[in-house]
Amino acid sequence: MNNKQLAKILREFYTASRTAVIVYNSEFESQLVLKRPLSPDLSDKERQLVKQIIPSHQIEVLRIGTNRYLCVLHLLATKQTIVLWSNVETLESAGQYSSFPNGADLDQLVAQAKMLYYTLFQSFPRISNAYSESMLEWSSSIGQITRIENRDLNLVHNDYYKEKFMLKAVSSGNLAEYRHRIKVFVQSGIFGNMATNELRNAKNLLIAAVTIYCRAAIEGGLYYETAFEISDQCCQNIERMQNVESSTQAIQDIGELFVKRVRSARQYSHNRAIYEIQDYVYKNLNMHISLSALAEAVGYSKNYVCQIFKDDTGQTINEYINKQKIREAQYQLLFSTMPITVISQLLGFCDPSYFTKVFIKYTRISPLAYRKMNNVSE
Repeated sequence: MNNKQLAKILREFYTASRTAVIVYNSEFESQLVLKRPLSPDLSDKERQLVKQIIPSHQIEVLRIGTNRYLCVLHLLATKQTIVLWSNVETLESAGQYSSFPNGADLDQLVAQAKMLYYTLFQSFPRISNAYSESMLEWSSSIGQITRIENRDLNLVHNDYYKEKFMLKAVSSGNLAEYRHRIKVFVQSGIFGNMATNELRNAKNLLIAAVTIYCRAAIEGGLYYETAFEISDQCCQNIERMQNVESSTQAIQDIGELFVKRVRSARQYSHNRAIYEIQDYVYKNLNMHISLSALAEAVGYSKNYVCQIFKDDTGQTINEYINKQKIREAQYQLLFSTMPITVISQLLGFCDPSYFTKVFIKYTRISPLAYRKMNNVSE
């Protein structure tokens, strides 16, 4: 992305959000400033604060005064720094500048920064400090970054229940489902801050991921000694890493390693065919799955796939399909507000009453009762 393209994006962002924006080059000279005429520039001390931040693939959030915040993004390829800032002070109270039209508070500013980050990089950022138990603040008395307690801020870590569905995919050895669940899980929040050093924090996150994947794999049938040996090797490799380019990608890769080992541990006599069938089912849960179409997709005859699946798994393909559809229905009942009839249609059930019958068969509770039990209103 060249400077002209960047400027166009930032001008459109400023027009939509009215949040002040400034771009610094590698020499920390301002290249572009977008703000209201009466709003203040960043002070020299605030610029020094921003300069102290180590460039990374994340958004750093800093409090620089009462109800005044900065969000800092880095363009690593061009060594540019983008700063968004906001305050809620008025001309009367400050005596020198007006409030921003949106009166952006911390949550709004972070949301705008995330939107801009996604526009620039087509990926979701990690927020370094805004939603942890402490955040960065400028201390004018010592002229450096210090950490303060701020327990009033909201915690928006990755969703625990979405993590459970992701780990269930690991236990099931379902690669297609795992790849979808990890994507949704990552988008549900931010990873925690487990260390002040960026590399140490990334390594800690990976080690934590190894630990939970290991347990899920054991539950899925992987021999516990084998699982622990893989875990040990992964942790040793993590400790030897000199940098972690993407914690998200590394976590996904570790999960896929355990998923594949769970698959190999199942000892199906027709491994490749069984897993191709399971992957096809998950990828097509939103439609009526024809056994003929499934067989054609995996390259075998209908009778053959039905026979080997029954022999190796102890259940028919149709039974497996219904179980997967009901598990997806549970997910939608938990994490969406779609009416039950719509969920039924999205999962390829032409008759809502039949959907309810199948749901009760595998969960021993109706879809409506399941939703109410988990405090989700329709």
